[in-house]
Amino acid sequence: MGERRILPQRRRAETFEIEWGGLGKRFAVTLGFYDDGALGEVFITGGKSGEVVEAIARDAAVVLSLALQYGAEIGSVATAITRDGSEAPSSILGAVVDELKGSQTRLDESQPVTSERRADGGSGPVAPSPTDEGGTRHDDAV
Repeated sequence: MGERRILPQRRRAETFEIEWGGLGKRFAVTLGFYDDGALGEVFITGGKSGEVVEAIARDAAVVLSLALQYGAEIGSVATAITRDGSEAPSSILGAVVDELKGSQTRLDESQPVTSERRADGGSGPVAPSPTDEGGTRHDDAV
């Protein structure tokens, strides 16, 4: 296994919303970047705290973050996720990975995801938060 690339304590972050699962279910996705602009962490939140889908989304984001920090490429993850008969992703993680892969393709295959979107519809960087609503330090967890 390769060496883990540790994120800086203070880093640029970007947040956007994605719909998945029908019935207008929305998830907030926050991306954390290395100083060179490479994607290094992903957080996925949605639903009420304690819901199974919320826990699965959060745990999947931790695993994706670790994979990225060990050098996994988004494209490789995208080809490995479970898909339905129409090739749509079968999980929120798959929907997020497809969004990230699409963002990379639109920008430039050699560049990291750097578009700046916020859940409030504004643009520009979003200040990173070291803790979530429950007080968990994400930079300690990933």
